[in-house]
Amino acid sequence: MKIYLTFLSTIITSICALADSQKFAQDRAAILAMSGAFEVEFNFEETVSLDEGYKLKKPYLADAYELVEVAQDTGKSITLQHLLVVGDEDGPVVIKHWGQVWKYEDRRTLNYEGGNTWLPVTHSNADVEGTWTQFVTQIDESPRYKAFGAWVHTANTSIWTSRLSTRPLPRREYTKRKDYDLLMVTNRHVITPEGWVHQQENSKLVSREGKRKFLCMERGLNQYRRVSDENSKGGFKLARKKWDQTRTFWGQVRNCWDQVISDTDEPIRYALIVDGNRLMSEVNSMARKAEKGEAINQVAIREVLTKFLR
Repeated sequence: MKIYLTFLSTIITSICALADSQKFAQDRAAILAMSGAFEVEFNFEETVSLDEGYKLKKPYLADAYELVEVAQDTGKSITLQHLLVVGDEDGPVVIKHWGQVWKYEDRRTLNYEGGNTWLPVTHSNADVEGTWTQFVTQIDESPRYKAFGAWVHTANTSIWTSRLSTRPLPRREYTKRKDYDLLMVTNRHVITPEGWVHQQENSKLVSREGKRKFLCMERGLNQYRRVSDENSKGGFKLARKKWDQTRTFWGQVRNCWDQVISDTDEPIRYALIVDGNRLMSEVNSMARKAEKGEAINQVAIREVLTKFLR
């Protein structure tokens, strides 16, 4: 009987391990499916007013082409880099856009506290079992948000849903609005036959001078549809060339930020402007040198970041 129970336990353990392995492979396939050349529609609409007297703003609608490159794949960590392709009278222009760093069973996330400050949070092994973190970086590889959630594969769909997380104002609003301080968000990625969809359920929060209140709720729907290179009129080809010339440099910048974030449990804060210079401008200046073939020392990159860290 004891031998039988031991044998049965071994069989069950093997079946569970196989199921975990298959699920992990499905998760990876879903993440990698978000790479490629896409036409993107951005759609954000405030839906519910939560503060007396607040009037909902007009919806935000935009479209663009984006190339999403696999910047790194180590198995349990996959980095996707977005490159925005926009039209210009002189031809297409490529702009380094946001990045996604996916890590399997990662115990560290980031809470945005407002005031350009992020607080590292450590979760238990049990909480993150079978999950992936999505760490979204800004143009200069500085943090934007990081949350964890699980991929669910049912029938013909693969969907990742984040835990509730906080993040700074989006680029489409932070230069135009000062009436709220951060977003509370549930993030969802859905793989579709045409490409993928990025859904956001946002709440706009005022958090200042001892006051905390929500202004409104907002719904975001960004649709990524696969297209051929011809659609971008040479933009995707230009984006690949630009990325090939700078990917090593941006990997170094990402490594420097990884060290900053992983080396502390204290709040991470950086100044937007120091001595009249912006962090984004200084990092992009170094990127232009790398694009021309100049080798950039990682120590020099860390010195730039250190100047802005607070």
